[in-house]
Amino acid sequence: MIASLKRAIVHILDANSGVSVYSEEELDVTDASINSFITKHIEKVFEDASMRNAEFSENSGFKYHLAEYIKDENYFVTMSKFIAQRVYEGVTQSDKPDSSDLIVCDCMINERPLLAVLKCENKIGYTHQVLQDDGKVKNQIINHYAILPTTSQKIAECAFIFEDDFSIKYLGKKRKIDGETTDLIADVLLECIYDISSRESVNAVCKIAKKVTEENGGDTIETLSKMKEYITENIEEGETEFIDTEQVADKIFDGKPGMKSEFIDKIEKANVPQKVEVNSYVTKKLASNVKIVTDIGVEVIFPAEYYQNNEYIEFINNDDGTISIQINNIGEVINK
Repeated sequence: MIASLKRAIVHILDANSGVSVYSEEELDVTDASINSFITKHIEKVFEDASMRNAEFSENSGFKYHLAEYIKDENYFVTMSKFIAQRVYEGVTQSDKPDSSDLIVCDCMINERPLLAVLKCENKIGYTHQVLQDDGKVKNQIINHYAILPTTSQKIAECAFIFEDDFSIKYLGKKRKIDGETTDLIADVLLECIYDISSRESVNAVCKIAKKVTEENGGDTIETLSKMKEYITENIEEGETEFIDTEQVADKIFDGKPGMKSEFIDKIEKANVPQKVEVNSYVTKKLASNVKIVTDIGVEVIFPAEYYQNNEYIEFINNDDGTISIQINNIGEVINK
């Protein structure tokens, strides 16, 4: 995924001091350092699994201003000020106000035009200061209270709105505003209706599968292993990646119709869609090794496909109720 900038602007929102500075001029996106800073942040967060899909509410002010900008590109600065003011109002009314620089940019991602809003929370850092003391040069270390996140850090709150169909992807976090738990980006800025993220959906699938297994006296390790096997077998690298919850139910509760029905019922009640789109990070994490932690402090990590293969690993139920884990066909032991 490559992002290219068309235009951008930054506004300063210092909720701690009560000062906001709204820029009248756009950033020079032909400047290599500015362009690189913004595009790297976009590319880092755009495909994050915590992103939620959303759609505007009927009377969204954000949608109105974006439509005005699409009709007249000269409206960009005015639109960006509206966005900054909405964010500033929400932050100053929250229980934990913070200071940030708000970047609004028009860009292209995967050949689709979109508007990006990046809330870059300021961090406290340190820098040097050169002073004159009795005619002598003195170098001092001082606090710097408005450090932007580096390009290796992920921005915690942002929004991407596709200009061709007004569809939304956003990343937000909850905070108390006027005593109510509110998502600053979704509820205050965008005024949108949102789905749970792919990460939340995947976590829900795993937790529900584990809970159904435990409540019915099943083997949770086997359930987790089958879940990982499903990911490995059904998702090919480089293609659009989905987890089909009905296929998951068929895989992990094969021959157990009661547990399968219970699993599907709980999935529906949790508002998890039948097909959950996930990115490569989530699939790699799900398809990774199984990790078992025992009550005696021993940890065992092994590939999911080894679980029911006695050639490599065996789980033995002892007469006294304990479990023994036997590892077979080891050619070499390496101390790390």
